Amino acid sequence: MNSNSNDSIRVVKETPNLRELTTEVLRNAILSMHFKPNQRLVERTLCEQTGVSRTCVREALQHLESEGLVERVSNKGLYVATVTADEARQIYEVRAALESAAGRMFVKKASDENLKDLESVFKRLETVSQKPDVMPYVHALDEFYDVLLTGAGNDVAKGVLRTMRARMNYLRALTSQASDTEYKIVTNDRMREIVDAALRRDAAATEKHCREFVERSAVFADQVLRQHEDETNTNTNT
Repeated sequence: MNSNSNDSIRVVKETPNLRELTTEVLRNAILSMHFKPNQRLVERTLCEQTGVSRTCVREALQHLESEGLVERVSNKGLYVATVTADEARQIYEVRAALESAAGRMFVKKASDENLKDLESVFKRLETVSQKPDVMPYVHALDEFYDVLLTGAGNDVAKGVLRTMRARMNYLRALTSQASDTEYKIVTNDRMREIVDAALRRDAAATEKHCREFVERSAVFADQVLRQHEDETNTNTNT
């Protein structure tokens, strides 16, 4: 195939299309709990709320279904998905293994620019962590780990974690909303330990702090999810 044939099928993309924008809006609505877990999502209602076509909403919902944020219930339609305590435990187990290894590899492979980026995004995390709107914090956390994984130079680990990204951010949003000021302060302190160890180029300490951070998050997420499950069961039985 010659270069002219290649040019004829080249896709040029400069800005997100309407479907991508709709997906992002609905994803943030789920992560921010605007749409609650187990809430039914009706296409016609979503069209009215978003101002876009039913085709666009349907494509966005299909994408969110592939991310695990929306689930299809037989003969009932689409609902906001839930993450059970057991599912969360499995997610955090994978995170603990991969992110601790990524922390070690980051120290060994990261450039000085990667280190600057890690410190920069951490400073942004500190700034947004105490604000009532949790979404800037969730996005900053997502960016922090993106910098860590990029500097680690392992695309396979990055790809595996990316498949869980939406559910990870769901858990981050859920736990951020449930955490009090003291918990957030300790969270920032633990994150600072990761950054400081990385800046010292201490691979063992960075790996250790990454694992401890995830394990602490897992314990808190389990408490929050089990409380939600108990409340749901209580409401169902009354």
